[in-house]
Amino acid sequence: MNLRRYAAVLLTVALTAGCGGGPADDSGSGELVFANWQWLEPGRGEALWQAVNGYTATDPAVTLKQQAIARKDYESTLKTQIGARGGPDILIVPDTFLPELAEAGALEPLDDVLDDAGRAALNATNDAGVLDGKQVGYAWEIVNYALFWNTALLDRAGVQPPTDFPGLVAAAKTIKEKTGNPGFAVRHQINEEAPWWIDFSNWSYGFGGAWSRDGALTIDSPQNVAAVTAFRDMYESGAMAVGDDASTFRSKFKAGTVGMMIDNSSALATMVAGNTVVPSTGVGASPLPFPARASGQAGFFVGINAFSTNKTAAKKWLRWFYGADPQKQAAAALGASVLGTDTTPPAEFVTANPWVPTFQAQAALSTDAVIDGFETATPRIRHIVLTEVEKVLVDGADPAVALARAQEAAEKLR
Repeated sequence: MNLRRYAAVLLTVALTAGCGGGPADDSGSGELVFANWQWLEPGRGEALWQAVNGYTATDPAVTLKQQAIARKDYESTLKTQIGARGGPDILIVPDTFLPELAEAGALEPLDDVLDDAGRAALNATNDAGVLDGKQVGYAWEIVNYALFWNTALLDRAGVQPPTDFPGLVAAAKTIKEKTGNPGFAVRHQINEEAPWWIDFSNWSYGFGGAWSRDGALTIDSPQNVAAVTAFRDMYESGAMAVGDDASTFRSKFKAGTVGMMIDNSSALATMVAGNTVVPSTGVGASPLPFPARASGQAGFFVGINAFSTNKTAAKKWLRWFYGADPQKQAAAALGASVLGTDTTPPAEFVTANPWVPTFQAQAALSTDAVIDGFETATPRIRHIVLTEVEKVLVDGADPAVALARAQEAAEKLR
């Protein structure tokens, strides 16, 4: 079976076997259920909800309802719901999930939603929402990555911010030795597979690697082997928050007990919002301390469930959301993210959060974690690769041997 179609077929089978959603009542009014893990983020979730829920003031015939799903369970939960021809009306779709949903016919084409003015306001980030010639998602946010740190904790340890990978490991060890706190934290567990893949791609890209080139998989390239080796070295350093999932180590950073992290701007914004222990002005940031300046990015799109019985109202909401005023509200809530229009966050936000320009500057050098040429198979390949990386971390497997196994297994999917 063609690799590009494999994963989507799994969802298509589920859709075919689904029991069906009830009769359509597509009147353009009523309740719209909106799925997003960000509703669970303290502070920012409320601000985002205010931004999207502002539509109800312009159209009282429509109400919006949150469907909040934990990030690590997001794709699997939606796959189950949509596979049964149910699920939310509107959903945020991670870029690594978009091809699978689109090829399975689970996303409503959106080409007829925006008027000429709306389309003219869009930027190039929306191009990734076009699959097989159809616009199936509009850019919600593109989130970039950087290294950032708790300045007070580094000062306490007498550590300068690192500028290369050996310096990163050395700084993490010194922080651990001098303060007793983890010097570094990053996702590293298979139970967070989907977001870990996006985070882990920073290491591949930062060491000059890629997951494919010219239509061929490059999982076991020397650059990727170097990236996995570096990741293992940090994991085994004794200075990393091993065993903590993202929720846990982010809470620790928020509490001032983690020195440095590689994470995205949205996560950092949530950690410092209203934080008096680690205020935003107490956070420093720099590009990733890796040999190349490249980094990963997390792209998220707004889509409409093809099985929604209220698609007319959902499209009306979408048309409104890409207007100037809602985009300004969204930019204020999403902070350092790049939106689907060129709307920027308020100047006072950037002043209050001095790390924002570092993340914004990385936009020109960042790449998503969707494997070029293997878009719909990315989840299957992701699982193969990260399973092997986990063997390196937990079982002591050799990075080159592990990635060679992953390369061989992924190629057999063809």
